[in-house]
Amino acid sequence: MLHNPFRKWPVVLAATAALVTCAAAQAFTPPPYPRIGGIQIGGSYDYNNSTYQAELAKQSVMILGYYPGLAPGGTSMQSDIQAIKAINPNALVFLYANSDEERSSASGNSFASLINRINAMNWWLYPSRTSGGPVPSWYGDGGATINNSPYTPKDSQGDDAIDYITKWYVSNFYDLNPAIDGLFMDNVFTKPRVSGDWYRNGQDLPASSPQAAAALQAGYERWFSLSHQLMPGKYELANIADWYLDGSSLPSGYQNMADGGVLEAMLGKSYSVEAYAGWSAMMKQYYSAMEAVNSPKLVIFNQWGNPTDYRSMRYGLASCLMNDAYYDFTSNSGGYSGVVWFDEYNANLGAAINPPPTASWQKGVWRRDFANGIALVNPKGNGPQTVQLGGTFVKLKGSQDPSVDSGQTVTSVTLQDRDGIILLRQAPLQQPKAPTNLTAG
Repeated sequence: MLHNPFRKWPVVLAATAALVTCAAAQAFTPPPYPRIGGIQIGGSYDYNNSTYQAELAKQSVMILGYYPGLAPGGTSMQSDIQAIKAINPNALVFLYANSDEERSSASGNSFASLINRINAMNWWLYPSRTSGGPVPSWYGDGGATINNSPYTPKDSQGDDAIDYITKWYVSNFYDLNPAIDGLFMDNVFTKPRVSGDWYRNGQDLPASSPQAAAALQAGYERWFSLSHQLMPGKYELANIADWYLDGSSLPSGYQNMADGGVLEAMLGKSYSVEAYAGWSAMMKQYYSAMEAVNSPKLVIFNQWGNPTDYRSMRYGLASCLMNDAYYDFTSNSGGYSGVVWFDEYNANLGAAINPPPTASWQKGVWRRDFANGIALVNPKGNGPQTVQLGGTFVKLKGSQDPSVDSGQTVTSVTLQDRDGIILLRQAPLQQPKAPTNLTAG
């Protein structure tokens, strides 16, 4: 079962973000492998710290926390984002958004204008129409559930709840911080977590009801359609952690709805698919999610764990490298705050030579080839395996786990169960150039 670790309740700050003029979206070139992403939505929001900015800039895709009025260290969020992009012009920065829950009291809340409109229009989810009070949030954090579907009353501007919420985020997040590359919408579930009167017709639908699922899905489909329209040239990400969960199919309206998203806790938690269903089930979900999003497929493959458990990290990173997502490691102690960096991130594998593999390569071990090296992963339950590499490769030279990253030249490697490794080529592969001067034959 998913939880909601992204959400934090902001407080009002005295400083306000500076209003800036709109900037054109940066062109994005997919980086070489391994591709690194990050979720830094917690902690003290010290995005103005130059050391932190340099760490963030090493990631290709990142999600940052924000709320109206946030001015880290007295600087505007816009200037902090620009500072990150000055270090890495190819970095993509997204701000966190959430449409499914809020505090019902606007007092002392930086989201007061949004809450006031929800209260005025009775856009909460109720057991029956507006009776019984707002349905408490499924997360048990003191919040209330928003009816973020298109089946809520329209205001004087003709906006229902999800229309207004989308426009509010564009106005309060994007318009003030046009350097961002888009918004990340949390909790884009395929069905509700709570029961309620989603259609405002007096019928309390259980969370498992297909009709309730259809209402929720219609709301998220509207969010992505409208946010793309209001933020041309920007990408829109989703929390896609329950897409294809346990082999379930994806609603047709969710196909090609988002430009990427977060596969949260793919490894490292008791509710991780790999923990209870195995590596193959995790990879099936991963591959399916990659197919479901638009290019450039900005998917973050998220793993939780102990930063000194290097074997588990290599297992997760190598699993991620079997497809084209951006790998993110979240420390159990730090949560979604700070950047955890590993020696393997410094390996330049270059471009992928072959597409994501669909079968194991040798003795149940999976392999993917890149211009400058290879990645191997030994799935959980496959036992220790020694594989012949079919050539000479070089281990990485690192300080974190020198027994593995020894810089040694090898023609075979032994991988423990639930393990992975990156190896470099002695000389990069020369990729063939496209033929020229073709004639019809």
